[in-house]
Amino acid sequence: MSPMIGQTLVHEINCTPERMWELFFDDQYNIDQYVGSLGFTKCEILDKQDDGEVLRRRMECIPKIDMPRAIQKVVGDRTGYIESGEWTRSTGEWRWSLNLFAFGEKLRVGGTMRLEPLPGGRCKRVTPFEVEAKVFGIGKIVEKTSADNIVKGWNDSAAFANQYVARNP
Repeated sequence: MSPMIGQTLVHEINCTPERMWELFFDDQYNIDQYVGSLGFTKCEILDKQDDGEVLRRRMECIPKIDMPRAIQKVVGDRTGYIESGEWTRSTGEWRWSLNLFAFGEKLRVGGTMRLEPLPGGRCKRVTPFEVEAKVFGIGKIVEKTSADNIVKGWNDSAAFANQYVARNP
């Protein structure tokens, strides 16, 4: 078994935390971001439940991913995933996990996200995450590829958010 990969991403977003949470949970914003801007072939909100304190959301996404040939042979056309998450209003934290179709329980991907206010109506998005693969022979490659794609996706989503709020103040 290979050791897990962990990383923390930090992005500045040019809107308040309240505005970013509003966008983050807006169905059309997510479809525009993933399909319209990031090149995903699918982004579907499967369900959303809100009890006033905790908002839960599940999305099915099929990204466009660059991966080594060894992983392509294993993954085939099963590049999608289900993102499940919970936002707890009192803590201001989004806890998320990904279930990748190709690897199921053999790959654990998850993390948290919080938004910290910055001067000038901006915020800092802090996203620690971990990737752990239990895939014989290619575990390290699967972890690195997964982590690289997560970093790229969150970097691209920050750029999209800043472009979006510039056009839609």
